[in-house]
Amino acid sequence: MFHSIRNKFIIITTCLIVLSASFVFYLAINEHEDLYRQSVEENLDAMSSNISDNLLRVMSQEIDLFSITTELLGLDRYEHIKFVNVFDSNWQLIQSYVHPNYLKYEDFSPQLQGIKPQSLPRTVSVTNQGLVALKTIGEEQFPVGYLLIVQDFNKPLDESKASLFYSAAPIVIFSIVITIIISFWIYQHLLSPLLKLSKFTQKVEKTTNYQLQYQGSGNDEVSQLGKDINNLLNTINSQVLTNQKNTAQLLKQKQSMEHLANFDILTGLPNRMFIMGLLKEELTRCKNNHQDIAIMFFDVDSFKGVNDTLGHETGDLLLKAVASNIKKHLRENDVIARLGGDEFLIMLRNINNYTDVINIAEQIISSMQTPFTINQWDIPTGVSIGIAHAKEAEFDINTLISNADIAMYASKEKGKGSYTVFHRKMLENSKRMAQVANLISHAIAQNEFEVVYQLKIAANGEANGLEALIRWHSEELGFISPGEFIPIAEQAGKIKAITQWVVSRVFQDLPTLKQTIGNHVLVSLNLSSHDLKDNHFIDVVKNKLVKYNVDIANIQFEITESSYLDNFENSNEFFNQIKQMGGSIALDDFGTGYSSLSYLTKIDIDTIKIDRMFVNQFDSSEKDAAVLKAILDLSKRLGLKVCSEGIETASQANYLIKNGSDEMQGYYFAKPVAIAHIPAAKAQAKEAFKALILK
Repeated sequence: MFHSIRNKFIIITTCLIVLSASFVFYLAINEHEDLYRQSVEENLDAMSSNISDNLLRVMSQEIDLFSITTELLGLDRYEHIKFVNVFDSNWQLIQSYVHPNYLKYEDFSPQLQGIKPQSLPRTVSVTNQGLVALKTIGEEQFPVGYLLIVQDFNKPLDESKASLFYSAAPIVIFSIVITIIISFWIYQHLLSPLLKLSKFTQKVEKTTNYQLQYQGSGNDEVSQLGKDINNLLNTINSQVLTNQKNTAQLLKQKQSMEHLANFDILTGLPNRMFIMGLLKEELTRCKNNHQDIAIMFFDVDSFKGVNDTLGHETGDLLLKAVASNIKKHLRENDVIARLGGDEFLIMLRNINNYTDVINIAEQIISSMQTPFTINQWDIPTGVSIGIAHAKEAEFDINTLISNADIAMYASKEKGKGSYTVFHRKMLENSKRMAQVANLISHAIAQNEFEVVYQLKIAANGEANGLEALIRWHSEELGFISPGEFIPIAEQAGKIKAITQWVVSRVFQDLPTLKQTIGNHVLVSLNLSSHDLKDNHFIDVVKNKLVKYNVDIANIQFEITESSYLDNFENSNEFFNQIKQMGGSIALDDFGTGYSSLSYLTKIDIDTIKIDRMFVNQFDSSEKDAAVLKAILDLSKRLGLKVCSEGIETASQANYLIKNGSDEMQGYYFAKPVAIAHIPAAKAQAKEAFKALILK
């Protein structure tokens, strides 16, 4: 009821009008009462004065009761006179008069009214009996008597007020009604626009449409308020539109950030964080439902070489092409993710049997046999896949990833473009690898490593060089082949320490080697890609040259073709510094790495070492023979020396000498031996060469 301005206005206005009218009416009644009393008092005073004067004539000589009574009876016409007493000068009652209107009251007696005239003033006064007028008859100093008149005041006053009320009440009520009507009209005229404005704001609140505008006219406060509200709505609407735009932009940015956080920018595939979270959920689900999933962990073969030789842009395009190619061979529920670099992971759901996984792996490997055409380059590559199953890992994500990683490295040991399914025996291999890695530092400290040397034979049969090879006789594990511990050392980050140990040992052995072979001897040391990544390795070489007083002209550093291509820029920088110092460089395992030969025009080397694969197969394959002949011819045209390794038969040696191989190395001439046995090996090689001449 009191919630609206209209109801409040009507009720408050009505109450104010009624209260105001009542107050005015109350004041009028009071004023009427005062005026009426004043008038009655004046009339009573005048009348009592006249009667006292008349009584003075009667009582000045002898008191005439009849004359007094006659005088008093003249008061019968004044209906409100109650009674009159006439006293002598000693306040003895001479005569009394009672108005006929009061004679009907049986108990009425002027002597019983409790009025003490002696105590009253000589004027009109108010008592509980009404108005009392006391007048002195005669002079005040010489009174003849006293006149006491009592007039009823309340009854005529009540009658007068009642008469006034009944005559004024209709006028007051009419005035109130008229005032209320006028007030309501004022409300309709003044507050109706405000009510309209209120309904408008309620509509805006309900619809949240801030484009609405209040339609009003005039220049009063309500109209101005409407204009202000319109301006406010325009501001709000503008802010809402801005907020909507910003919200849309923030939502888009949020989606973009979520995409960036969960997907690889280059390939668009899920990233490591996303696939790991998804894999955890899938492992939990499969464990609860007694199901199995498999993962494939793989990287791109020779990717580092592509990056370094053809540039990162080409490498990025290759990764995208590989990812796109592999996705074609996955099922709908399978997920492929890029973990980083050239590493990828595939999660295979709903595995019914192991054959499903093998089929997918074979399809992927088969699809990678065709070279990718990137920027007009035909780039051959492959993937080495490690496969692991959730059940075998007991649904533990870390164990599952570790198993797949172990299987992938087993694939790499097999060769490029192969897959391996994890089995528990691989854990033993993994433990063996960890054990070997942990023993490397101990082996260096305890001199468990040994350097052996294999002779290089010139085309004229003279031994003119040696290749330094490392061997390990572990006190705990026995003999460990280089093929086992060198890859482990590379993975464990300990290959640098081994290389530095070998360099120190060879530099220490060099004086003895010169005495055995001659001052012209050239000793080759093998470097890994990790050594070339170390920008401080050249400083290590320089320091050891000074420490052991070694002429770098007797030293040749060998690096495999794949290691060179994995560290193209670092390798060239190292080669340049070695060449400037007077040393020489040999490119090992030539022909097994990158298919393009364009890098040979950019690399500053002295010798190409032909891989044993071509040497061992040339006499059984015309194609291999043609490749071997082409490598020999190409090397000569480029002005490079050729060293052929892996020679095991006389026919191989004869062919290589005939076709221009500068040096030969292999078991046909001599096996790797300790430094003390080099003279015997040299004699054996000389006899082997003589046998070639005899043929």
